[in-house]
Amino acid sequence: MKRTGEFALSIIGVSIAAIFLIVTIIAAVYINSVDLKGMVDYSLMTDSEISASEIDMSIKLFMGLLWAGIISLIIALAGGLSAIFLLKGGKVKPAGILLIITGIVTVFQIWPLIFFIIPGIMCLVRKPIDTVEVIV
Repeated sequence: MKRTGEFALSIIGVSIAAIFLIVTIIAAVYINSVDLKGMVDYSLMTDSEISASEIDMSIKLFMGLLWAGIISLIIALAGGLSAIFLLKGGKVKPAGILLIITGIVTVFQIWPLIFFIIPGIMCLVRKPIDTVEVIV
């Protein structure tokens, strides 16, 4: 049975995950390169409701979330590509399970999650069409 839909959605999911990975890496590098602490100290001079430790903790939390997103996207790329190769090899059930696991790993990004979960479910649910030969 041809699995064109699952294959196409998996390729879209991998390409979106790759784009998100590039954007997230650029954002993490930019945030590390900018003197964010100096900017925050300047803003604290004008607005004293927020303490410096709270700002520092929120910056660390944001960087941690960025790195968690980068790690999950790298895992998603590896899982998505291996699922595509499994689909091409005809191993549909392992590819479906791998796509669902990959979708769960990308919980930080919604679009790759959608494009990995849907073909994973399609791989597990769709049954091959049995052809019936009519003898006349």
